[in-house]
Amino acid sequence: MQRGAFAGRAAIQVLGILAIQALASAQDPVWERDPRPLLDGFVNMYNPCVVEVDEAPRYRMWFFGWAATHTNVDVPGCDAIYHARSDDLRTWEVYAGEEGWDGEGKPERWVPVLTASDRWYEAWHVGDPSVVQVRGRFFMAYSATSRHFEPVEGYPSTMVQCVLGAVSEDGIQWEKGEHPLLWREGDAAEPEPEPDRIGDFHRPSLLYERGRFRLWFDYWIPNRGVCTGHAENRRSFLDEGAFRITHDLEEPVLENWPNPAVIKVGSQYYCFGDPPGYPVPDGGDAWQSRQIREAVSEDGLRWEVLPFVPPDDDAEGCHVPQPLLTRRDGKTWLYLLYATQVGTRRGDGVYHFEYDRIRAMRRRVTGR
Repeated sequence: MQRGAFAGRAAIQVLGILAIQALASAQDPVWERDPRPLLDGFVNMYNPCVVEVDEAPRYRMWFFGWAATHTNVDVPGCDAIYHARSDDLRTWEVYAGEEGWDGEGKPERWVPVLTASDRWYEAWHVGDPSVVQVRGRFFMAYSATSRHFEPVEGYPSTMVQCVLGAVSEDGIQWEKGEHPLLWREGDAAEPEPEPDRIGDFHRPSLLYERGRFRLWFDYWIPNRGVCTGHAENRRSFLDEGAFRITHDLEEPVLENWPNPAVIKVGSQYYCFGDPPGYPVPDGGDAWQSRQIREAVSEDGLRWEVLPFVPPDDDAEGCHVPQPLLTRRDGKTWLYLLYATQVGTRRGDGVYHFEYDRIRAMRRRVTGR
């Protein structure tokens, strides 16, 4: 789909996010699923964060991973962040650099908008984008890591993990901050053993409300696993030290909850993640224990955990959910975008962790 296809709909006005949030937060509990992928054909990509804007194309997506080759051999580092756009949440075209936009599903044409750098804590992985638009500018929190090192006690991922920030006028050209938004003070490229270390801040979820940025993230607590924390910033987004963690890290806001993604609907907050605990069939893989799950809160800090969302019928693992609140066809919907694992679909007796499809489900949000 070319840019001109969007122009004819540029004048269509939609309810802004503030108007949608004014609706009551009552929701239909049933998720409508569509087996058609929004994007596929890539090697391993996920975390589809979508922002609705007030111009055509109406929806902008940032996602990350490996496009056409394992570990993106032609890209600095390994994982990289890519950008796509759509006017209907169904048909997407991906940024392809000087070639424009790819609407034919050819990942070899895709060009990342953020990659690793020569900073030691951003030298390997760049991903997990979470984007908000404030007064016409895009603000992104994203994960970054050092390169892998030999196993060190206290560092379960054999790398240092942190959360970085960037700002953009168009969602394509990004200005990175000079300092991490969140990282554990004292971390280094060649760390010493720290058995009781709490750290590895990662996988951010960014919101902006009432003049402040709020950031949920996951992090490692020894003997308790990956948990969710919360920070906020009432200063300039990229200021060093501006994001302050609001609680004791030994007391997470959600325990055993990786990949948090938070959205506010009406007066309530909803957090989606992919924690372990889902029943695994006999002979199944441990990856299948992690499935999408939902939690609800009045303040974003104290959460009630709800049941798991079962995986798609043709997917053994549905992970890394990202919510979107939007109005379509005269109705308000909560969309949940996510990725499906290859799993055993290749039939070679191996469970493949890679994500090869990005999909969406949705449920109604009803007003008074």
